[in-house]
Amino acid sequence: MRKLIVFGAMLAVAAGVWSCQEDIQPVNPAQTENSLILAKDGKTQFSIVYSSDKPNAAGLANFISSNTGVSIPVVRDNAGTSEYEIIVGKCGRQESYSVSDDLSGTFGYSIRVVGTKLVVAGSDATWIAFGIKALVSKLSSDCLDGQDLIVPKDLSLKQTSDDPQMIARLISQKCDFNIVAHQVLTHSPIGGLYVAQGAASDGKHFYIVMRNSADTKAIVYKYDMKTKALVGQSPDFNGGHCNDMTYDAVKNQVIVAHGQSQGKILTPIDADTMAVLPNITIPVGSGAITYNYSRLSYAISQGGSTFYVTDGDYKVKLSAGRTDSTGYTAQGMGSDDSYVYFPMSGSRDNVLVVYDWEGKHVTTLTVPVSLESESMFYAAGRYYVAFYAGSKAGASIFEIQPVYYYTYSK
Repeated sequence: MRKLIVFGAMLAVAAGVWSCQEDIQPVNPAQTENSLILAKDGKTQFSIVYSSDKPNAAGLANFISSNTGVSIPVVRDNAGTSEYEIIVGKCGRQESYSVSDDLSGTFGYSIRVVGTKLVVAGSDATWIAFGIKALVSKLSSDCLDGQDLIVPKDLSLKQTSDDPQMIARLISQKCDFNIVAHQVLTHSPIGGLYVAQGAASDGKHFYIVMRNSADTKAIVYKYDMKTKALVGQSPDFNGGHCNDMTYDAVKNQVIVAHGQSQGKILTPIDADTMAVLPNITIPVGSGAITYNYSRLSYAISQGGSTFYVTDGDYKVKLSAGRTDSTGYTAQGMGSDDSYVYFPMSGSRDNVLVVYDWEGKHVTTLTVPVSLESESMFYAAGRYYVAFYAGSKAGASIFEIQPVYYYTYSK
């Protein structure tokens, strides 16, 4: 009988030990074999880590807290590494660089789980915002169970584009965004040609036209977009005021619009040889000109008041007046597949007045550069504005980048 009592006591002790082991397990384990548990029973072991994308990180945090009741920490990447993290944007984490490599130099976002971390990577802040938007949609539909948020470790979301036309995309989706600008190329005056006018690109090269103060002599300069090296130039020619310039991908020509009193005269330049070709006379006045390859069309304007769309041989297909009234000075123009953009200069900044290809005014965007804008173009997935920087500085090309951040609202 005594042996049975002792054996029973041993079983009771063993059961007690097992019960204690159960009690010390975390109430909210952060992972299982196949998933990361971002939030469970009102608790989380995760933090959101960022380097420069705090607004996007905060937007994701708002989504998580609103749907799980968890106040998830949002911290800079220099605050120390923890085992369980949601990484937003490129920052000081190996996992961040690993997922960023998924993009391979293209525009876009990539989202996946690496070890015990959920990583959101993007080619810039705007693409990260689009990535978070896609992630939130996925989490809402597939990963929320009541207030528990559980992410499968095989989660993978990715979108890339070589031709994002991001300003047009943001406008068409009615997103609230700002424009930032940074200088990518300068061209100093050479031989009395100090006035910067039109600019264009074929996707591999920048083209800048410089003229003298008398409007009697001009040269088009050709720069490599990647190396920023000068790789060619045209002979000097009389391009009048050289008010604007565009690239015709069908003819492989850079087209210079004389403007002002010579508004119906264009000078083509062979983009390969940089030879100056015979002038073209067109039926409408042109102080601003842009060519769009997908539409095989030119858009033409003069004096900030006219708006024409022509075919590739300058036959007018649409004639409309400009309805915007900004108080800024009209300059050249640029385009993408959806919209036509008019850079206009002011005393403290510039604006881009946006029209659709049917001649309807859409919106006006502020460009935070105080120099005098001259021309605008879209090339190789990016938007650019060319500026006249003064008689000593010459021409300056800025990339203008749209910045959109993700915000969450129920």
